[in-house]
Amino acid sequence: MDVLQGIQTLLLYISAFVVVLSVVVFVHEFGHFQVARWRKVAIDTFSIGFGKTLLSWRDRQGVEWKIGALPLGGYVKFADDADAMSTGPREAINDPAALAEARSKGLFHAQTLLTRSLVVVAGPVTNFVFAILAFATLALIVGRDVTDPATIPARIAAVAPSGAAASAGLQPGDVVRSIDGETIANFEQMRSRVSVSAETPLAMNIERNGETLQVTVTPTRAASDQERGPREGQGLLGVSGPMALPSERQVERIGVFEAVSIGARNTWGIIAQTVTYIGAIFAGQESGDQIAGPLGIINVSGQVASGALDGPGDDWGAKIASLAQSLLMLMAVLSVAVGFVNLLPIPILDGGHLMFYGIEAARGGKPIPPVAQEWAYRAGFAVMASLFLFATWNDITRLFPGAP
Repeated sequence: MDVLQGIQTLLLYISAFVVVLSVVVFVHEFGHFQVARWRKVAIDTFSIGFGKTLLSWRDRQGVEWKIGALPLGGYVKFADDADAMSTGPREAINDPAALAEARSKGLFHAQTLLTRSLVVVAGPVTNFVFAILAFATLALIVGRDVTDPATIPARIAAVAPSGAAASAGLQPGDVVRSIDGETIANFEQMRSRVSVSAETPLAMNIERNGETLQVTVTPTRAASDQERGPREGQGLLGVSGPMALPSERQVERIGVFEAVSIGARNTWGIIAQTVTYIGAIFAGQESGDQIAGPLGIINVSGQVASGALDGPGDDWGAKIASLAQSLLMLMAVLSVAVGFVNLLPIPILDGGHLMFYGIEAARGGKPIPPVAQEWAYRAGFAVMASLFLFATWNDITRLFPGAP
């Protein structure tokens, strides 16, 4: 039974990962594809995934649509591309007459700087637009939570593994009703009581599954002040909350325009947070241990799917709806990340192409010499490979803390 459950869990994790990443990649590549068609660029292939072709077909315009066996990305290959990364044309064209003919045929690398730039930037922009619409959709479905935290009992949402609460046996879902005989009405009141009781045993009455239990908890003492942490000497319980039940929440429905505004704010918030984090890494204020790779995405996707399906109750309709909303949220967040990363000025990424086009424009329309471009793409590939290995190492150390 344990083996079967393990196989089911693995399949759930992989399936969630494939669905989430495939949608985000499709959105990105579809942006390139649609703008290329709008600008009458000849397209050869639209592929989701790399490696061996699992499924393919051609549309009326002769574009081959493919699904590859390795679902770690995708690409739109133009008719004159030398490779799937669109690093250059198969044949360089220097003669003005031949260049004009190639442009009339829709060959991408013969197009104007404006057309090439629009096609390239369309991928990341479409990722951002998708994220805005996804966040907006979720806002329309869920509404605005206007629940007053003071009306929610001191119900524990999560327990830190090594905290005082865990040592005392407290569990998520427990409701703290009193501390040393003092009635506790909400989570903030519990926090205030604990904060002044560092290293002092507290007798708590808690409610768990309709039963009243008594436990003794000794809050730990905060070691030092932190920028976004507890004050030095403050008592810590090692819990988070409050956790509101659906029946306790108060929700207001919102309109379409407000939902789009929320989607835009959420998208911009992720971008700003990412920029701040990267800046802090270069300033030596943060480590890069939050950078995740494919294993990290698999883990998060699986946890999101598992959390939605393992929720309380037997209403599978509600569970499927929760799964769809959870995965859409993850798609929105990942779409912002994919759009942002692709705009970085690293050769082989969209931002690298845009950087080359900017240099070409500054040189009066004269492209960078092919040899220089080739070395730049090699350097870009090395940077991305190093980043991939670094992110994978982060994933491994998070998933297997005991790994060397």
